[in-house]
This record gives sequence, C-alpha cells and structure tokens, in this order.
Amino acid sequence: MDESRAESQNEMPRCGACDEPLAGGVGAERISVPDHEYRTPVRVEYHTCASCQSLTQVPMPDATQLATFYVPGYHSFAAGEAGRLARWKHRSRLAGLRPLLRDASEPLLDFGCGGGQFLFAAAEIIPNPLFGFEIAEDEAIDRHRDGRVVLIRGSVDFLVEALPKLRLVTMNHVIEHLPDPANTFRKLSERMLPGGIFEGQTPNPASLERWLFGPRWSGYHAPRHTVIFSPAGVRALFARLGIDDCPVRPAFNPAGIAVSLLSLRNGSEGGSIPRTGLSWYAGLAAACFGYPIERLANSPGMIDFVARTHDEAVKALG
Repeated sequence: MDESRAESQNEMPRCGACDEPLAGGVGAERISVPDHEYRTPVRVEYHTCASCQSLTQVPMPDATQLATFYVPGYHSFAAGEAGRLARWKHRSRLAGLRPLLRDASEPLLDFGCGGGQFLFAAAEIIPNPLFGFEIAEDEAIDRHRDGRVVLIRGSVDFLVEALPKLRLVTMNHVIEHLPDPANTFRKLSERMLPGGIFEGQTPNPASLERWLFGPRWSGYHAPRHTVIFSPAGVRALFARLGIDDCPVRPAFNPAGIAVSLLSLRNGSEGGSIPRTGLSWYAGLAAACFGYPIERLANSPGMIDFVARTHDEAVKALG
C-alpha cells in the first residue's frame, strides 16, 4: 500500500455537516443501526459530532457501494401516475415552493426526483420549466410533457452540464443521502443565479422521535442515510459554502413517524415495512396525532431549510 493511501485510511473521520473531526468528547456517541425498511443485510455505524450534533456514517460508503443499498421497489423510484394521497402531498409541497419562484420563466430543479412524480404533478399547476435529477451509473436525459419536464440521470457533473441557470433547487429528503454534500452543493452552485435558493426537508436527530424510538427511528433510514443533519448542522453546512442566510423550521412528514412506529415490529437485526395496506395507513393516521406532541416539545422529527445565496456567495462557491 502506498504512503498517501495509508495516510488517507488513517485519517480521523470528519462530520459531513460542519467538517469537524469526529473525535470523542462531550456529546459524542456511536450507534449501530440495521435496515428496518428493506431488509438489506447491512448494519452501519453513525458517529455523533460533538460540535453540531449531526450524525455521519463511518466509514462513509462511496457512490458505487451506496447504489447497492437502493433495492428494486425502493419507494421514491415509483414511476407513473401518483395515487390520491401522493398527489395531495405533491400539491402541498408545491404550495410551499411557489412563493420562491419569481416568474413563470424560472426553471425549478428537483434534485433527487425519484420517478419524477412531483414534477409531473407540478407540471399540471405551474408553467415553469421543470428539471429532475437522480444519480445513476448510466447517463440519460428524458423529456416529458412536451419537453416541459426533463429528467436527468447520471453524475452531478453530467447534470451541471445539462442544466440552464437556476434560481431554485429543491431537495426533499436528499441531503441526508449524499456521501459528500458540501461538494454536491459546490457543483450545483455553478448553475445558480445570484439570489438562488436551496430548499429542502431532512430528518432531525435532535428530536423527541429519535429519543423515543432509538435505533428504530425512521431518520436513520440505514444504510441509505449518510449524514443526518441537526438544525445546527444544516446551518454549518451552508456556512462552509459562504451562505449565512439559512432559516430552519419544524416540518411535518407523516411517513417518517409511520416508519418509526412500524419498525417496532422488527427485531434487532432489522426487517421490512411495506408502504401499502392497512398497517401503513394506520401508521400515517397515528402520525397526525403524534406531530402536535413533537411541536409542543419543540423537537420535531423533520426540519425544512431555505438557504438563500447572494452574489458574493455564488462567486465563492463557483
């Protein structure tokens, strides 16, 4: 083994949010978590950052290894028309995004679009050009709805080359899946206009839900979640990129609470959770009663973020 590789392997792992070393200390802990949703035979370890309290998977999987964790039938990869509940969810999400679009000519990028269902729902309501992206080994660009919905698959570099200038990038439950989130945002910044916005939702490890459910908390989503950002971790990530305008607020995602509840049926080595049937809808209903408790405790299981760039930040990022 050459000397440089040996040094790399011996390096102390760093927090994927704030980039501080993941050393021991006050607030530092490690937790081993199996797959409670798709029964992949993988158990991963998360290290808590003593500085920002975010969680980072150690060792961090590379893109090739990470791709093997997404099994056929993974819930966000569904194609075709969405059901009634999904359409309501897409419309609610779009309602939050529309105020961030200044006019009908501005493109919107859904980074981590899965099968593109959100974009197809959005195309029925807004006239803006819509782009979606999923990381994939093979590169492809598919156009739908008379070219208004463009789905791109491949590397982030391939995406950047294919995109027009953007003012809004939405990342719904995406940043926690990235092995190197800071580098991804740096590359996306190449296509951002001054005043551009990164918007998204992500699980919150500083939550009552995580405390209650422990290794069965849905926010781990092991082994697919690589970095699980605390509110301080989200702000630290964007501060590293020169973006200091990043409010974080509580969010509601009933699927997260439902997965946590249904994981209680699994053993210590994990299991699977079908997102259909009576038990799934009962879990979603229970989530509607659990969320007010999270809010009263001021420790929501999900958080939304809106990071607004400015001219100097865009120049620094690029």
